[in-house]
Amino acid sequence: MGIWRLRVMIAVTGALITGALALPAQAQVITAQDMAPGIAPIQAQAQGLDNPSPRQVFLRSLVVPGWGHLSLGDAHASRGRTHMITDVGLVLAMVIGEQRQARLLDDGFAVAETYAGIYLTDKSRSLQLAVSDYDSFQEYNETMLRLRNWNRLIVDTPENHWTWASSERRVEYQELREQADQAGRAMPIAISLMVANRVVSALSAARLAREASPSVSLSLSPVYMQGAFQEGGQVRATVRF
Repeated sequence: MGIWRLRVMIAVTGALITGALALPAQAQVITAQDMAPGIAPIQAQAQGLDNPSPRQVFLRSLVVPGWGHLSLGDAHASRGRTHMITDVGLVLAMVIGEQRQARLLDDGFAVAETYAGIYLTDKSRSLQLAVSDYDSFQEYNETMLRLRNWNRLIVDTPENHWTWASSERRVEYQELREQADQAGRAMPIAISLMVANRVVSALSAARLAREASPSVSLSLSPVYMQGAFQEGGQVRATVRF
């Protein structure tokens, strides 16, 4: 067989490449002896292995926001710490909010038990709201009958009866309930922000990893012209950033 003539076609996509192109040690070496007429194109790929892959840093940042940035090196450590600190702050806000909600409810239930004579800890929310809005069980049920809201009547049992010592005490319980509800509504917001922080961190880290890890693809194939394989070959190299 004569001497192989190779034509090199290099397609570069992404950023402008300056300097010489050097493949890492893991790249597969293809020689002319690997080439023969009629065989399918031979592929070799080499990808920078110094940094984690975009998929790896994406998953890391979904688990722990900022982890993906930290794994990319000191250049992105500040961004990674920002995502981590944000996540820790949101977790603390959730814990504090949950504890505050529980404390406010306990305080309100204690006021109701002391000044209205009803134990609300294991009662339904509808009953708890009725106790906060009406001075007594009789007043509530009479109002529902007058409005023909029969489906909202409270069952007449001793444990469902209450009578507030004063309207001021009822308002005190009402305010504690409202504060507890506000604390509870803040927790879904914190959860949404935690999810958003993870998604933003993961997408950002994956983009940075893709930019920092160029992928080199080589293709060696025979030249087919005029119905027959020609003496020679073709090499294609693609560098993607």
